[in-house]
Amino acid sequence: MTSTNILVGAGFIIIGVVVIILGIRKNIKCSGRTVGRIIGVREYQETDDDGFNYYFYYPQFEYVVNGQIYRGEGNKGYSKSRKIQIGGNIKVYYNPKKPNENFTKGGGFILPFIGIMLIIVGVIFSSLHIEWVTL
Repeated sequence: MTSTNILVGAGFIIIGVVVIILGIRKNIKCSGRTVGRIIGVREYQETDDDGFNYYFYYPQFEYVVNGQIYRGEGNKGYSKSRKIQIGGNIKVYYNPKKPNENFTKGGGFILPFIGIMLIIVGVIFSSLHIEWVTL
């Protein structure tokens, strides 16, 4: 185990902890709940190295807080657009102090999940026995 491995691993762990904290703070701030209405769908296309296209569909929605209409986009993409019904309902979590800050069901766990993955990578990386070659 080299000191470089430990430093790089510690870097991943620190970044992971920061990402988890940011995600938890967002979940705490977005304590308001309401039901929004789906008003559209955004298509996102991604192409892999072999040229195969993947399509993801994100619901666009609007919701009302204190008589004011806000709009947002779901942070969970679906592989088939038919899963999103325009005019349908969607749970929206928003920040009561800044109602334009929001996320949809499932979206509140994205940052903590990424943080946990970074911590795991950091632990694995710091335990590897790799000798770095310097040029």
